Amino acid sequence: MSRTAQDVLEFDGLRELLRLRTTCASGRRAVNALEPGMERAALESAFALIREAAQWLRAGRELGFGALADPQGWLERIEGLGAALEPGEFLDVLSLLETAGWLRQQFREEAMNFRLLAARAAALGDFRDAHRAIRRCVLPNGEISDAASATLGRIRVSITETRDTIQKSLKQILRARHAEAGEDYVTLRNDRFVIPVRAEHRRTIPGVVHGASATGQTIFLEPFETVEANNQLVQLADDEAAEIARILRELTGQLQIIHRPLRLAAETIAELDGVFARARFARDFDAAMPEFSATNELRLQGARHPGLEDKLRKENRSIVPMTLTLGGEERVLVISGPNTGGKTVVLKTTGIAALSAQSGIPVAAERAVLPLFDRVLVDIGDEQSIAADLSTFSAHMLNLKTMLQAATPNSLVLVDEMGTGTAPEEGAALAVALLDEFRAKNCIVLATTHHDRLKTYASTTPGVVNAAVEFDEVNLRPTFRLMVGVPGGSSGIAIAKRLGIATGIIERAQSLLTPESREAADLVAYLHRSRDELDRLQRQMTSERHALDEERKKLRTEWVERQHKRIKELEAQFAVMHKRFDENVARVVEAVKERELRAQVEKTTRRKMQDIRSEAREELHAAVVETISESQADLGIQAASPDAVSADRLQPGAKIRVRGFSKPVLLRRIDGSFAEIEAGPLRMKVALDEISGVEEAAPALQSSSPARRSAAMTKST
Repeated sequence: MSRTAQDVLEFDGLRELLRLRTTCASGRRAVNALEPGMERAALESAFALIREAAQWLRAGRELGFGALADPQGWLERIEGLGAALEPGEFLDVLSLLETAGWLRQQFREEAMNFRLLAARAAALGDFRDAHRAIRRCVLPNGEISDAASATLGRIRVSITETRDTIQKSLKQILRARHAEAGEDYVTLRNDRFVIPVRAEHRRTIPGVVHGASATGQTIFLEPFETVEANNQLVQLADDEAAEIARILRELTGQLQIIHRPLRLAAETIAELDGVFARARFARDFDAAMPEFSATNELRLQGARHPGLEDKLRKENRSIVPMTLTLGGEERVLVISGPNTGGKTVVLKTTGIAALSAQSGIPVAAERAVLPLFDRVLVDIGDEQSIAADLSTFSAHMLNLKTMLQAATPNSLVLVDEMGTGTAPEEGAALAVALLDEFRAKNCIVLATTHHDRLKTYASTTPGVVNAAVEFDEVNLRPTFRLMVGVPGGSSGIAIAKRLGIATGIIERAQSLLTPESREAADLVAYLHRSRDELDRLQRQMTSERHALDEERKKLRTEWVERQHKRIKELEAQFAVMHKRFDENVARVVEAVKERELRAQVEKTTRRKMQDIRSEAREELHAAVVETISESQADLGIQAASPDAVSADRLQPGAKIRVRGFSKPVLLRRIDGSFAEIEAGPLRMKVALDEISGVEEAAPALQSSSPARRSAAMTKST
């Protein structure tokens, strides 16, 4: 990707939106390093990680590294031979070690739900030993602890004792000479303890002068009797500094041993901060994770330029999303329409979507399907012509020449105002020839124009498609909506009228238009009206289809409830009949007095009762099936019957789906073109074509043939 393309398409503005969503300096550097690439596996891996981060954010959680001090400086310093970090830098090291430990713990508990994030965190080193060593040596205020070494502890005890001895001696001298107010204190000069003495009393106390006050009236004197103790204190201070330096070198040496894990931890935290910045961007801008097309298809649905959207938000305005599809045979889009109508925004939105996707940044769109472009070639704006002292036309031609030389079948070409800057006829002819050349190279091309000849070219050339940015002819202002499939009018006179050009001038301009121009404008207006009507009808159809689906769902729910209620009523009726029949049989048997005859009557009666029960149950089943069939016919459910289920799958014992039943039922046996099923307490026969599927195959124990299964059932009865 050329640096020019990134500049023109405002790619760094996109990175700035990400930088604002980082939480640490290393995360900002990670965002700055984002560049377009072509490694599909690496990009898909990055987006998988961003998806998990977005899922984390959707759960109402955050992940920030605001407490992390920038590790870049000390990581570079410890690479040097004999390096020694300063005490304050060790506090920065601690912030990295503690952040790494916190991350490991955080995602250890979430490994099942956030597999990729947990894997990153698990790769962080275990720095507990280094953490303990630094904590033992460096205090929270950045000073070296007395416990850093036994030697340092002894030196500091000696320093305290020597200092106390010196101060005690000096205070005795002050008391002995009855020092006046303002001269009765001990102070330091040149790292040695001294006392203030008035200049005229200089010779009353033998000692070494270490300075005087600003007025010269007071000198600061070190009495000879404390010189040796002060010398000892200076030596102890040097010993302390040497021991601290040794401790710092030793600690730094421990860090040098784990330098690579430390750098990996810093890089991982920077990566995760960048990942969560991109996830926050996706949340804030409703951005999508792109799909990479294997067939060079470019499909953007509801796409927006994030930089423009951010600017409009700050002005309490909303952006108009765009939708377009290119690929296959149609690889060139010619966009026409009025100035200030948004043609250039279409180019920049498409370009920034490509750069975003190939940099591992979610695309500001509802959906984005993009090829992996090897180059994004742009000719937008006049900045280069101004800098190079060229005419606009010459600058565009030189840029287009370079683009033609660089273009490949995997390139995205974006050209603004193609063919401008020279005579309209020549410019249009050049534009057609250039588009033909890009088309021959099989690039995906988006070009904007005002030339009617290019609109005609797009309408008559295979693989080239017209598009328009819509202009509201009633309110005389652009709507910024992209309409693919129709050319746009320039609407120059209409815009001039809206901007307040005198009516007479507007009417004169309209009269000077050629009949062909007026006819072309009328045709474009007609196409736009037709497109608007088509869009309206499509929206209406979608709305009506949605309403119909909702009504069908409602009717189906009501139907199922009615069937359950009807089945329960039939079951209740059957239970009442069964009870009455049993009572009548009991009375008949009881009426027979003779024992043998009574036993025979009871046996015969029970056999008859079994037959009558079966007949009654069959009648109940038939009534249920008839009720269900009638209700299905009312809803038109039979019209959508599925394909028949293969006979070899319909084995007794299988759980099957039967139309009209909300849950799977048990298949008991096959009887010709009917199947006997069991649904709760009910058994019934249904036609085989009522079976819509097999939910659960028959158990191995019940996988015998239908004939054997039927025989077994008969024997058991």
